[in-house]
Amino acid sequence: MNLHPMPLLPLAGALILSAGAEMKANLDKTEVARRHLGTALALFLDDLDPISVHTLACAGSEVAEHLTRKAGAEPFITHALATFPDLEIEEFKRLRNQYWNAFKHATTRDGVERADQGLFDRFDDEKNNHVLFVRWRDYILAAGTLPPEAQVFQHWYFALYPDKLNSDVDSTQYERMFPNLKHKSAPARKQMFREAIAAARKDRELMGDPRTDPRPLILPA
Repeated sequence: MNLHPMPLLPLAGALILSAGAEMKANLDKTEVARRHLGTALALFLDDLDPISVHTLACAGSEVAEHLTRKAGAEPFITHALATFPDLEIEEFKRLRNQYWNAFKHATTRDGVERADQGLFDRFDDEKNNHVLFVRWRDYILAAGTLPPEAQVFQHWYFALYPDKLNSDVDSTQYERMFPNLKHKSAPARKQMFREAIAAARKDRELMGDPRTDPRPLILPA
């Protein structure tokens, strides 16, 4: 499935900005999605519990998909169904949510215990690469802002999966930021990701841009 990349903001100078969040005052559906996705990406970066990463990312996605439509934009599911016109929407949702449903449900709708061992056996942290990309894609279309970590993640994702880009998109910028990423080990890939984020958070232009959400990924109570 080929995608046009979402615009990443320019990287340059040296300043770390941060902003607090008062949950009770600012809590709405957009903030709910931000908290789900931010926590998921933070856990992913630190190589912590991939099941929680997946579950949180999917929960945030369900909210973000609704908000994307509300904002008058097309969520990823619309793009996917246009790319694969023979794929029914219910089948797409089944495939998209298969691991999430296995993690959060003990029984079927009929009350029968689910047989999910096959899904458990196939699940690994690499599945979260795609889940996080799609979920943050919908979020920016709805909210108009992204944390610097999610902006860098876009470059990291396309450096790792250049085949996901439309043929008319030059992949050089992603390969330059993450050289030879496809041939690195999974731990080395994550380390390159973390190093790029550290540089991004020191970037004056990036952090001062109104499209950047400078708050930490995991927000306070």
